[in-house]
Amino acid sequence: MARLSALTAERYGKASAYFIPPTFLYKLSRGVTPSVCQIAALSILTCYRFTDWMAAFGFDLAQIPRLQVMLRRDYTVLLTPIEGEIDAISSRRGASRSLARKSISPQREKHKNGSMSPYIYAKIGTTDMWVFPELLPGSVVRVDTRTNYSRLLSVDASKGPICLVEHLGGLTCCRVKRVDDRHILLLSSYSANASFPLRLGHEARILGVIDGVLVPRHATQTFKASSRSGIERHVLDRKPENVSKLSELLRISRQRSMLTFRSAHEISRQVARAIGDKHYTIAIGLLSDYETTDKPPRHTAKIMTLCILYGIDFFQYLRCAEIVYDDPPRLSLLQATVGRSERGHSPVSWSTNQTATKDFPASLVGARNEVTVTKVRIAT
Repeated sequence: MARLSALTAERYGKASAYFIPPTFLYKLSRGVTPSVCQIAALSILTCYRFTDWMAAFGFDLAQIPRLQVMLRRDYTVLLTPIEGEIDAISSRRGASRSLARKSISPQREKHKNGSMSPYIYAKIGTTDMWVFPELLPGSVVRVDTRTNYSRLLSVDASKGPICLVEHLGGLTCCRVKRVDDRHILLLSSYSANASFPLRLGHEARILGVIDGVLVPRHATQTFKASSRSGIERHVLDRKPENVSKLSELLRISRQRSMLTFRSAHEISRQVARAIGDKHYTIAIGLLSDYETTDKPPRHTAKIMTLCILYGIDFFQYLRCAEIVYDDPPRLSLLQATVGRSERGHSPVSWSTNQTATKDFPASLVGARNEVTVTKVRIAT
């Protein structure tokens, strides 16, 4: 530890958030958890994966999509599936050690494919009743962003593709009708009245077409009455995926999720209870402060909570916060310790029927078994 501390001091400086003090192990024994920057420094200096070090300190990134699926939400929200190294090790059964040493870390593989991936995922909120009963509250939907815009339009609320639409009232799954080149209507099969015309790009944007849904095991047939969320917007902001400032990312993502600081605080308390750690709770004042500064919080648990609350990809958060982690390919800490199948250990795998839900990420399918393993296609 003395040598490791000296390396971080030489590389980053003792005043840096990446600095690991010589008393690091003592602080761990006293219950002090490392910051995300310190975990990143461990990954870089030891050449083991960042995600493995996160798991070693009790920060399982699979908890992010798990809790996003498990927690009850009034409004439809985006999900951020994270495929950890557990899946990568399972898929490499029988591979040689040399191939394993050259494997790409999970977040880099995700980032590499992320720019080309056509799919995003969302969970239907209890107030989103535009296409009830075709989509039930709590359902997880897959959205294909590649479909040509002209093919997404419908003439009535009972026929045509169901789209994921972002508008001033949040995210909605519905059918869409063209008014003219600049305006659309959101159609509802549950209500006889359509929405008022929304201007594309300013008041609404079509994110893609729903091509699959995972139905919750205990689906409810009723929706919660819609109420005012407290979020007032007159024009849509940029997409969170296109911003680079951390404060802007948090603000836009919170507004897209239709959360006030108070409601976000209440959900953070649910997150803390589900994980069993009070450090995952974020006070109302802190939530507000995070949107006025680009200095990221150092507490790893609170970063994970922000990602759960606002539907932010964990590694996009790190990039906006300018936190450098294991960018080059790294060795697997899990494989070096307990994951060596060549020694007779059984590889770790997700406890779900992944062959039946191959179109959905395993981290969503296996999220606390809140969804069935039966995939339902949406007719278009």
